[in-house]
Amino acid sequence: MNNFAQDITLKSLLNDLENHFDGSQNLRLKALAYDDDLLNYLLANDVLKNTFFKVITANNFVFLKDEFLKFINLRLLSNSYTACANYIGLSFEKKQEKFVKTDGDVVLNFPFKDGVIKGGQTKDEQKLNEVFLNNILAKDEIDVLFTPKVISHFELISQQNSNQNSNQNSDYENLLQVLQNENPNLLIKGNNLIALHTLKYYLQQRKEKVKLIYIDPPYNTGNDSFNYNDKFNHSTWLCFMKNRLEIAKQLLSDDGVIFIHCDDNEQAYLKVLCDEIFGRENFVNSISVLSSTPSGIKTTYKNTTIIKTKDHILVYSKKVNNILLNPQYCRKQKWDTHYNSFFDKETLTYRNLVDVMIERNILEKDSNINDIDINKKSHKKFYIKYADCIFRTSATMPEEQKQISKQNPNKIIPYKDTNGNQQYALNGNRISFLSKSLKKVFIGSNLENDIANLLCDFWNDIDFNNTQNQGVISFTSAKKPEQLLYRIIEMTTNENDLVLDFFAGSGTT
Repeated sequence: MNNFAQDITLKSLLNDLENHFDGSQNLRLKALAYDDDLLNYLLANDVLKNTFFKVITANNFVFLKDEFLKFINLRLLSNSYTACANYIGLSFEKKQEKFVKTDGDVVLNFPFKDGVIKGGQTKDEQKLNEVFLNNILAKDEIDVLFTPKVISHFELISQQNSNQNSNQNSDYENLLQVLQNENPNLLIKGNNLIALHTLKYYLQQRKEKVKLIYIDPPYNTGNDSFNYNDKFNHSTWLCFMKNRLEIAKQLLSDDGVIFIHCDDNEQAYLKVLCDEIFGRENFVNSISVLSSTPSGIKTTYKNTTIIKTKDHILVYSKKVNNILLNPQYCRKQKWDTHYNSFFDKETLTYRNLVDVMIERNILEKDSNINDIDINKKSHKKFYIKYADCIFRTSATMPEEQKQISKQNPNKIIPYKDTNGNQQYALNGNRISFLSKSLKKVFIGSNLENDIANLLCDFWNDIDFNNTQNQGVISFTSAKKPEQLLYRIIEMTTNENDLVLDFFAGSGTT
């Protein structure tokens, strides 16, 4: 029996059950009491027996009471397989009928939570009539949806022959052999829920896991690609994401991490949903990304709203404390005035940095330390070239060397640290060279060595406004900069790690 026919049959049987047992409340009480009359009635009907009993032997069955009670609660919409009676919100984990008013363990509660949404990527009018599959009524269809599929009509594009396709429409075994031998980047076109379950099988065969997942799903703004029924749009979005994040978690390696790009339309609910799926203890951070500037048509509404200029990226690990990140850096906004001295290593003498720069015609006469401008080419060329000579002092150093240095005021004293590295002390302080603060940072769209700060959870140094034609792909709306993906991949992976993006968009990842 197909699922639509089964849906109609079960609705009819529910009416018969309520009539036979004097209403749904009495039906519920009989189910809770494992009433013999009810059980015999259910077993006499093949549809009800197959739906609400687990077969142990030919004549022994286990009554699935919870599934039956859930079925009684169903208020089925046309074209829907799931309950829509409860509100979207936070509820107590063990008392889901009561919403949160005091502190306690809570979970996200929404009508389609027990369902599966295929996530049709065809015409908008078809999305409005999306079928929500429910585990009670549509188990077979869900099983088919989650069953791995054969990848077909594939093309292998190699670096040596990038303009020609090979192995087109070849058999599946040949594809697997190609993937094993060449380990190429793989682009799968199709429904991402089906593709994720197929990838799970494929990765299991290869005994591999994904190190990084980055996704940029629809934000559910009303203007993006998530054009579903308005009445349940929010709940639909949550169900849509839940189905995909649950399988995504299974694809991650134990030291893997997922980055989910979103904005404030769903960020708060998405955070709670991810806490539930990945575990609250595995939440790493929420990164705020400066994604636009207050200009143009946005400023029209400055008197009635606070203009949005940021996105969020939620970051979760597969297992708590299991990830190892490569620290990232951003360029300092201006010169760090603590770096104010210039060291001549041959003579072990030092001078005022500004005096040296004036002497070399880099600064004007009577300049001071605040006149060093990191945006001037001549200034930057100088401090990059002499980064091993420009220094500041730091109090952290071995006590023995500190005392020796204090006994020789205004003299530079060389010493070796515990690792055998050459160090220098001045007036009881360790000399720290500018070269230690030089890191690869983004300046516009380029990576350059420059003075840097450790990057934390606010990223404001990547330009989102000029990405339309990056990668020779014209995509004017919601495209993410290559620099952003470079940073995330650089932060979380090493060479040959697997990276997955199952909302490929313009293909930046």
